[in-house]
Amino acid sequence: MDDLPLVSSAHAEWLAGEHFGIVGHAERLTGERDENFWIRTEVGPGYVLKVANAAEAPEITDLQIAALLHVERVDPGLPCARVLRCKGGRTQVRFVDENGTGRTAVLYSFLPGKPLLHAHRSPVQRATCGRLLAGLGHALRNFEHPASHRVLVWDLRQLPKLQGLLEEVPRLLEAEFIRGFLTDFAARFSPGLATLRTQFVHNDFNARNVIVDPAEESRVVGVIDFGDSVHTALAADVAVGAVGQLAAPDTAEESIREFVGAYCEVEPLDSEELAILPRLIAGRIVQNVVMTSWHRARNAGGAHFDGFDTAYFEWRVALARRLVAGSQ
Repeated sequence: MDDLPLVSSAHAEWLAGEHFGIVGHAERLTGERDENFWIRTEVGPGYVLKVANAAEAPEITDLQIAALLHVERVDPGLPCARVLRCKGGRTQVRFVDENGTGRTAVLYSFLPGKPLLHAHRSPVQRATCGRLLAGLGHALRNFEHPASHRVLVWDLRQLPKLQGLLEEVPRLLEAEFIRGFLTDFAARFSPGLATLRTQFVHNDFNARNVIVDPAEESRVVGVIDFGDSVHTALAADVAVGAVGQLAAPDTAEESIREFVGAYCEVEPLDSEELAILPRLIAGRIVQNVVMTSWHRARNAGGAHFDGFDTAYFEWRVALARRLVAGSQ
């Protein structure tokens, strides 16, 4: 988030108790735009209280809720969070924060486990992730919402617009390569990307948003955070998921092949989608580098992008270079 937190943990606890009847201890979680709290209860895994950014349009807040309710109806076996209703039966609560600003809060079930980011990686796990993302895509295929076609910077179709941010990022890693990649993508690949099949997708199947069983880390027990969900090219969702599988430079290409192969067992990609996929994967890496650097330049004290140091991105950019070279 660009702004300092406006909701205290005490206020989050009050919101959970007053409106949802949940008594617990609020522990702040990270968030790019929203304020998130783990409401820890004496019994059970607890809940997640999400307070939407004050500048977020109401229809965007409702989009995430509607998507999760849709998944619950269409495929209740998918390991996604459930939306809890307040005492009045609503899915959203309006309140005034400590700064006097009107805000919206939503309560979700908490999915316990270990983030994929901190788990041991394996081929079985990557295959599980690939099949799960394809299944989630099936569940969301017919989802429609007034805000689903929003313009979102994290949508890979918007990659060319990142060119406008480059001057705001001092000392950008591999700036020459990134600038050239974005220019080339806009000229050669954006037109083709616009012709591929599209649908509403999760769009953020990264290693922080995939939860595994600590006792059996090849078993995925949760997919969280629909905050970047959007109607876009289906292949873009696969590219995002493939980058989420990257853990080390020596297994990078293998990880991508295993994940995409398992995805295609459930939802085969056509020849055009497979042809552009390497560029989309490289594009997601570039997107991550630019957006992380931009956020840090604007909000040096923010914790959401902690852990993404220069070394983290260096070998990923090297992978992006290889993917670009291999798809010429």
